[in-house]
Amino acid sequence: MIRIKPNRSLFILPLVLSLILGIVSKTSLGQWSDYGVWSSVSCSQNLSDDLSYSASAATRVGYDFTRVESVFSNVSISRKLTPIAKGLKLDASIRLGMSKTSTYLWQPIRRLSASIKWKFDLSENMTFSSRVRYQTASKGLLATPASHHLRSAARFKTGLTYSVSKKLRLGLYTEFFSRPQNLGWYYSDHRMKLVVNVKTAKRRWASFGYQVEQQKNTPDPWTEHRIICGFDLEMKQRKAEK
Repeated sequence: MIRIKPNRSLFILPLVLSLILGIVSKTSLGQWSDYGVWSSVSCSQNLSDDLSYSASAATRVGYDFTRVESVFSNVSISRKLTPIAKGLKLDASIRLGMSKTSTYLWQPIRRLSASIKWKFDLSENMTFSSRVRYQTASKGLLATPASHHLRSAARFKTGLTYSVSKKLRLGLYTEFFSRPQNLGWYYSDHRMKLVVNVKTAKRRWASFGYQVEQQKNTPDPWTEHRIICGFDLEMKQRKAEK
């Protein structure tokens, strides 16, 4: 059973987060909107004090909950850069999977990314995090640098996490996307997400949330509304062999 001590911040923070997300969802109106679900299962493990890895499998449903858009798996490895700054981390990941085209055909998807993450405590219960990521992704059987199927993006993400108790966390995240065009870069997407993390057992977490993503700087922008659900398993750190 989750026991929560009543305090003022416990009621104020969810209200503020809900208000912010409500304003964003009302103002995020494009030419058309789509609704769907993003679900995932993941596990992570510390290989040493500075090195860790994670693996996940995900399914994304869109087109107003009527079509599976993609299924894929992610594998990433992270290294803490504590000598440079506390809470600083370098991350590299690869994504492999399949996505469905507008003609209902499946095609392979691949993505490589590199990220720099930074996290620090604002107070005893609140943490601020940020991430800068560069990624290159391709769809289809053939993808060359001259092909429109090969797409790159730079992403900047920030987040606030509030620990209500040892078994309950609230998170608000916002992310900006920039993509190359001609000889420069342009602001292409904006994403905001509210997530509730509940600890179901030792080193096991379930997450539920709501996400709004809107396309920018295009004559025919879209807005995506997504329900987020996931399950995370934190494995024990591997012990060094004697």
